[in-house]
Amino acid sequence: MLIWAIKCPFLRLIFVLNLAMTLYQKLLFCGAFLLLSGGSYAQFDNINAENEIYADYIESVQFNHNNVQLSMPIIDLNSGGRLRLQFDDREGGFKNYTYHLIHCDKDWNYSNLDEIEYIDGFNGEEVDEFGFSVNSYSEYTNYQVVIPNDDIRWTISGNYLLVIYDSDLELPILSRRFIVTENAVSVGATFVKPRNLATLRTHQELEILLNLGDFRVFRPQEEIFVTVMQNGNDNNAFNNLQSNFSRGDILHFQNFNQQVSFAALKEFRACDIRTLNSRTENVISIDRDDIKSTVIMDLGKKRSNKNFQTEPDANGGYVIDNNDFDNGEISSEYVDVIFSLEVDRPYLEEIYLVGSFCDWKPREKFKLEWNAERNIYLKKVSLKQGYYDYMFGVLKSDGILEMADIEGSWYETENDYQIITYYRGMTSEYDRVIDVNVITSNPNGIR
Repeated sequence: MLIWAIKCPFLRLIFVLNLAMTLYQKLLFCGAFLLLSGGSYAQFDNINAENEIYADYIESVQFNHNNVQLSMPIIDLNSGGRLRLQFDDREGGFKNYTYHLIHCDKDWNYSNLDEIEYIDGFNGEEVDEFGFSVNSYSEYTNYQVVIPNDDIRWTISGNYLLVIYDSDLELPILSRRFIVTENAVSVGATFVKPRNLATLRTHQELEILLNLGDFRVFRPQEEIFVTVMQNGNDNNAFNNLQSNFSRGDILHFQNFNQQVSFAALKEFRACDIRTLNSRTENVISIDRDDIKSTVIMDLGKKRSNKNFQTEPDANGGYVIDNNDFDNGEISSEYVDVIFSLEVDRPYLEEIYLVGSFCDWKPREKFKLEWNAERNIYLKKVSLKQGYYDYMFGVLKSDGILEMADIEGSWYETENDYQIITYYRGMTSEYDRVIDVNVITSNPNGIR
């Protein structure tokens, strides 16, 4: 019925008002829907899609497979597995934290997808799993998030960013990268002798083969890209590698212009403070009083001119653990650990402790200071009880921490390499992760 067919002016006015109200409600609903599902992340526009901590009271961040220590946050799309993020708020008490998933492209830029295109559920759910510290000198609150869960799950593969947000301060406090893979192709690598003779005994070089199998690609050299990381360190990764030729369904990555060659380094140094009741290897002393615990590590020395020694390590990883009490997440103490490094003369560049505990970045908290009286570098760091792999790194002009200068590099070192394969068809709207493979360097297999 046309509204002008209503003869009574009063009824016609009522009809028009009802129609206007209905349209207004629909507009409100659409606006709210777009706000919830839109691809514009206004509250996160000031942060990059990196592993980062934005509040100095947030520490001991761990992100791995649920109940699998030292694993990387890489998960199969339809595996039914889960990832667990946990962190400590050193200010203690309870805070209103929420978590958000953001889909990214292969270069870790926010993708243009709406939320409804990559998640089932809604962002902004509360972090409701937490515990207050016990049996420790320092007060803190441990928070944990397990994803996917009943409130949110991803629906497509790709790079993702998990952001923890303080709803009261309206600020992000930390972000973590993770990868969801389809495992649709088969990717392998072979360790070969470095082509550069100067790095023959110091580097590990890879040649990559990708078997497409039944996966159909029209332009493989333009639509498939590979990233290679050493021990999960994405700061010196080889990105956007493309195959230079193919044979049947096999793509070959043997690009002589960009060789996938990494400094092999040495096995990592260890800081084991899982117990404070007795000294572990490399711990010189443990001093405990009514206020705090202090651990002094063995004097560190340069290893660049020392021969290679095979020692078990965690390839730069770390775990939070407590051998003295159960429930290490809330029973572990924060310990003052004193690190030292003896050198002939101070470096012109800054020296840092390096490992996954600092996201392989030059964090101010881990910068060593030169002590001219003792002719050594020193640093006191507050660490939660656990096991930490670390090295000493020199900060170069490009912002990368170079570890070979102090630690040395030997081709026999055991390292893990993560090979991530991305696919984006000519008409695709996002970068799919079609395979992630982890291989371990094996010097006996180098040809």
